[in-house]
Amino acid sequence: MMFNASKDWFKRKFAAWLAKRQPAATEVELTQSVIYILPSRFGWWFVFLIALLYLMGTNYQNNLILLLSFMLLSLLMVTMLLAFLNMHQLKLSVKQDARCFAPERAQLPLALIGKSCQMLHIGLRGQRQRQLVESLSQQHRFVLALPTLSRGYYPLPRLELSSTFPLGLFRCWSYPALTIAIWVYPEAIEQIHANTERLAEQASKQTTPYALLEPDDVKSYQAGDSPKRILWRKLASAPEQPVVRSYSGEASPLPHWIKVPALQGAALESVLSHACFQLLALEQQGHSYGLQTQSVTLAPAKGALHLERCLQELALC
Repeated sequence: MMFNASKDWFKRKFAAWLAKRQPAATEVELTQSVIYILPSRFGWWFVFLIALLYLMGTNYQNNLILLLSFMLLSLLMVTMLLAFLNMHQLKLSVKQDARCFAPERAQLPLALIGKSCQMLHIGLRGQRQRQLVESLSQQHRFVLALPTLSRGYYPLPRLELSSTFPLGLFRCWSYPALTIAIWVYPEAIEQIHANTERLAEQASKQTTPYALLEPDDVKSYQAGDSPKRILWRKLASAPEQPVVRSYSGEASPLPHWIKVPALQGAALESVLSHACFQLLALEQQGHSYGLQTQSVTLAPAKGALHLERCLQELALC
């Protein structure tokens, strides 16, 4: 009991020290102050061998054994310097959050920038799973596979970069932190019930074929207008100002609303999965849609940014 309490206290103190020494950022450079190096298990045995040879050489006054111990000590020092330079000035940068749909594993895209780095292990601090980058020259795009998580929002834990290059005598490591979040959206599952049938009927009523309407005017082309309505004859004479046909009977389609009721447990997960499927389907079809939950109401819109905002709200439900 006392040992566990002391261990937890030490972990909290070490985490606070790391937060002060290595604050989180979108781009991190490994400098001398954030790179740690110690002999590996094999390295400690190598140090013990050097000490043993030195004691034997001085005890028996054997210059050859002393020369061998000094040569091994020089090799140890050179290896320590090479191990440090292998990770020195290595830069990590990330541009976007890690996103996935449950129960998939999130993928974190990283950019590694360094002059030369060999046998670099990358993983999350506190976990045994590591991914290996055998050789790094200039810039390298790397995708870090994250553990499987349930639906929600998670701050990215500290990374752990380590290497035993070149001879395995020293272990060089660092704990960089990146200001990146992990978004796990609900699993998109289609559910056929009365709501989806009613949405399909509304969509069919809102859409009026252009062939049944008579064009009565022209207007300037705007993003989103159908290419079939462009007046190509006028485009040839004025290519910088394209115009399209305008229909008097044309009605703008009504936006779709996706509502998430106040539920809990498996019922909530089922509703969120279906809402996620509806969002993806409406975005693919080009419709405007809004989202209403118990805490947030998002106005109808469309586009990649609006879809991402809606999916994030589903993840936080």
